[in-house]
Amino acid sequence: MTARRILLLDGSSLTAYQWNGGRIKAEGEFSPEPVGTEAFAGYLKKHRSSLFYLLADTGDEGFQLEDLPYVQGGDRAALLQRRLSQYFYNTPLATAISLGRATSGRRDEKILFAALTRIESFTPWLDTLDAAESMLAGVYSIPLVLAGCGPQFLGDGGPVLFVTLTRGGVRQSFIDGGKLHFSRLSQLATQSVEEVGRVCANESAKIFQYLVAQRQLPRGSTLRTVVLAHREQMPALQEYCQSSAELQFEFVDLATTARKLGLKDLPEDSSADKLFIHCLVTKTPPQQFAPAKQTRFHKLWQIRSALTSVGWVILAGCLLFAGKSALEIKEVQDRTDTIRMATGADTQRYNGLLAGLPKINLTPDNLRALTGRYEALQKRMPGITPLLSHLGRALNEYPRIELVRLNWRLADVLDVATPAPASAASGTSAPAPLAPAAGSGWTVLEIEAQLPLVLVSDQRAQIELIENFAARLRDAQTDVRIMSRPFDIESDKPLRSTTDASKAQPAAVPKFSLRIAQAL
Repeated sequence: MTARRILLLDGSSLTAYQWNGGRIKAEGEFSPEPVGTEAFAGYLKKHRSSLFYLLADTGDEGFQLEDLPYVQGGDRAALLQRRLSQYFYNTPLATAISLGRATSGRRDEKILFAALTRIESFTPWLDTLDAAESMLAGVYSIPLVLAGCGPQFLGDGGPVLFVTLTRGGVRQSFIDGGKLHFSRLSQLATQSVEEVGRVCANESAKIFQYLVAQRQLPRGSTLRTVVLAHREQMPALQEYCQSSAELQFEFVDLATTARKLGLKDLPEDSSADKLFIHCLVTKTPPQQFAPAKQTRFHKLWQIRSALTSVGWVILAGCLLFAGKSALEIKEVQDRTDTIRMATGADTQRYNGLLAGLPKINLTPDNLRALTGRYEALQKRMPGITPLLSHLGRALNEYPRIELVRLNWRLADVLDVATPAPASAASGTSAPAPLAPAAGSGWTVLEIEAQLPLVLVSDQRAQIELIENFAARLRDAQTDVRIMSRPFDIESDKPLRSTTDASKAQPAAVPKFSLRIAQAL
């Protein structure tokens, strides 16, 4: 895997870091003097196969917001390039970021034009990278990294001022709707916690007044201000950053945020340099400042990697196809040999059987006709499967009924004198049995089932459950008769509890029997 190295450029020097699976290791610091650039060239030569990211943390930045007509293709590229040359004519390190389209009117596109305005700070390092033919993925800035990773832990999409601390100073970035609008770096003299707290409070108040003056915030509103700091330094910063009618300060733990984003080397103070380096590698912004000339070696590396990957994929596919074809050919050959041997053995066995059969006066046509009639008779034989399926579906709907015994038989005529009388409580009467077709009989199931023990004292519930179960089984093709119930029913006697359910014994479980019949 290609090694990834980040070149962090602040106002005074360039520091090289190696990123490896969430761990960040400092490998060297270089000054812009000739001695420093020569040492940097040696460093690049030592790591020719690495992929480099140049991350700028300087105050020489420019941001411009503008609403442009929505165009596409070459016209859009030409329009954006013309605007960049008008706003930042003295630097090639510029880019345009789309912030989305308006929802009304002609739906103009809001564009953020950003640039690194002091090109002389970058020229020695870019020239050295170009001379060493290093693979530069791009030139990025802290605001571009914040635009990608900031919304992940800022919460809702409202306007928010995000305050972070880096080696270059205190940075205030205004994000609205999850989109970066501008960023500003305030340099520090001592890097003390007290100075950081004063700068955070003072600069946040100034930016609030600027946003109101630029009409990016309505007057009388409160700006949510999120400060990313180490937990141990939060109390000291909170003494200076007090919420007011204009600013609502919130503090986010830097170590917790870094751990959530996958950084393994957690920061020991409020400096977020390592977090931004990690975010740059893991979630590289789609926009960067370097012109195409500076990143041509990276493009060549991408093309070479893509071609190599495609070649390996094609080779693997060819090997898999060849292996599969060889296995299929071997299987076909084995199957052919097996079939040939089985055919010879079956032929010998068949001839032996024919030779040993008695001679009968039955032609093959008569034998075939006889076999057809036998198969027709087999299909007409009665089966119990439909009736059992019907009973099973009914039992699934009434899980409280437990099947105890089942008898199956065939009958020419149903006995209509044995069913138990209908329930007086339910007010139903046993319907007349179905009439089978002429010359057919009945498939009869006689089942014995039992009710839950908890119903032993509730005779009305027993009657209702048995009647509902019988009604579920009864349809146009099925005749159902209740043969016996858990108790005798007489029309002149009321139904009352006779047994305490809590003292009932298993032998007292209420039982009943049904006869289910379907015509053949």
